[in-house]
Amino acid sequence: MASGKVIAFGNADMEDLARIWPVDRDEIVVLRTGDQAPQAPLEVWLPRFKSLSAQMLRNYLASPQHTWGVLALDKVPSAGTARLLFDLLRRTYRWIAIPLPMELQPAHEALIEAADSVVWLKNKATDVPDASFLGQLTRLHFPHAFVHEVKRVDLRSLPAKFDKHPELWRTDAENIQAQEAVEQVKASIQPELMKAVSLDTALMMEKAKETVEAHLALDANLPSSTAERERILERVLQDVLGFGPLDPFLKDADVDEIMVNGSKIVYVEKKGRLVAANVSFPSEKSLRTLIDRIVSPLGRRVDESMPLCDARLPDGSRVNVVLPPLALDGPVLTIRKFSAKGLGMAELERLGAMNHEMVDFLIHAVRSRKNIIVSGGTGSGKTTLLNALSGAIPDDERIVTIEDAAELRLQKPHVVRLESRPPNAEGSGAIPIRRLVINALRMRPDRIIVGECRGGEALDMLQAMNTGHDGSMTTLHANSPRDALGRLETLVLMAGIELPVRVVREQIRSAVHLIVQLSRCANGSRKVTSITEVTGMEGDVLSTRERFAL
Repeated sequence: MASGKVIAFGNADMEDLARIWPVDRDEIVVLRTGDQAPQAPLEVWLPRFKSLSAQMLRNYLASPQHTWGVLALDKVPSAGTARLLFDLLRRTYRWIAIPLPMELQPAHEALIEAADSVVWLKNKATDVPDASFLGQLTRLHFPHAFVHEVKRVDLRSLPAKFDKHPELWRTDAENIQAQEAVEQVKASIQPELMKAVSLDTALMMEKAKETVEAHLALDANLPSSTAERERILERVLQDVLGFGPLDPFLKDADVDEIMVNGSKIVYVEKKGRLVAANVSFPSEKSLRTLIDRIVSPLGRRVDESMPLCDARLPDGSRVNVVLPPLALDGPVLTIRKFSAKGLGMAELERLGAMNHEMVDFLIHAVRSRKNIIVSGGTGSGKTTLLNALSGAIPDDERIVTIEDAAELRLQKPHVVRLESRPPNAEGSGAIPIRRLVINALRMRPDRIIVGECRGGEALDMLQAMNTGHDGSMTTLHANSPRDALGRLETLVLMAGIELPVRVVREQIRSAVHLIVQLSRCANGSRKVTSITEVTGMEGDVLSTRERFAL
């Protein structure tokens, strides 16, 4: 016997339906959910179906008070159970009818998903599927084309109509690739989506979701599976409001850095190891759109005339962009993630970044208002350590932080955050870090923290440390404490003021108390390898003493 068909009915009373639809009781079974007195718990009788003959099954399900056999359940089965249930019923019955309540619940999704067709029973000629019913199907991600209208007077011809018209049955449209479906949806409703994203931030996601859901419900050419349509909805929202293919990696706590080398190649650093990510952007245009969405809210721009840009994500993650013609193989996007949970000194000790003696020494140095330089290579954890050191600053002190892209997250009550500004399209309006350091001196700071010294601002930072702002901190790139001192000299000379080397070193000697050196190990871990004290000068050479070494 051919396998039976599952039909879900809306706007239908099944007792009335049994009188006007001429289907023999041996051909149909009615599935009713929410009955107060089920014939038996689902988990009890479902396993028995496998051993029942067709006749025994009919006798088991028959109910004398109904024309048709009725299967009463106290609750809607799960998706997996519904599939198993219908597979068993199909072998015995030609029709499995499901009356749908007027108020659908998310649990009914399993029944609708397993149905071969959904029928809306019209009471009179002017009736159309109720808008609220269609709206409920939309929220469950079912297409409206899946619902067929049938007049009550035509119900007698329904079995024959189903036999002659295969388009009434639900068909598998899963041959459409997910990415193609995403691009199809985006292209067709781009104007509505743009309106949605221009709304207030609190309403933006909900409005965009409603827009996409409505389109999915009206487009019968898209996949009919709710799971596939939910994936399309998620991808479209990711591309429009999120970070597209990069979203999963931004949410993965184990991923430290994301590297996009053109639209087709993505690498991630996971637990200190570089691995290729099995994702890509559909086109270079979509990657450029994402880049523009990152930098535009910050008042920055990146294009062929200005192909380099530093930016940040809302959570503080650092972003670097390089565009063609500088990048030969397409736009390059690098994201160094900011940890949602800031690491304190205790956590760094637990992770093995330093031992207990180092932790106690550094906490005491911060509280004693020692000027500290955190030195290390790229990705060695300088900003993380700077955040952790700031935890030892007393709460009653005013702190001014100065950065190119604001990454520091100091958990202190009195923090003023300043961020440099690049030049505008006309090449003017730039506010460099050096100018912010000078301005910070007029803001009555107890401590100044510069995210990183890269140029002439190093001289102004030393001046601040030497003029009553003890306890200030900064970072710089260097491979050892001795290299850090040499690089600091070079940066001071970049200020454009001709100073004798001895004068520069005198400034460093009186300003810098400690250099904390960080290194990134081969296994991806970051460790404090040295804490060095600047002790003075011997002739023209700065003298140091290593207090701790790892």
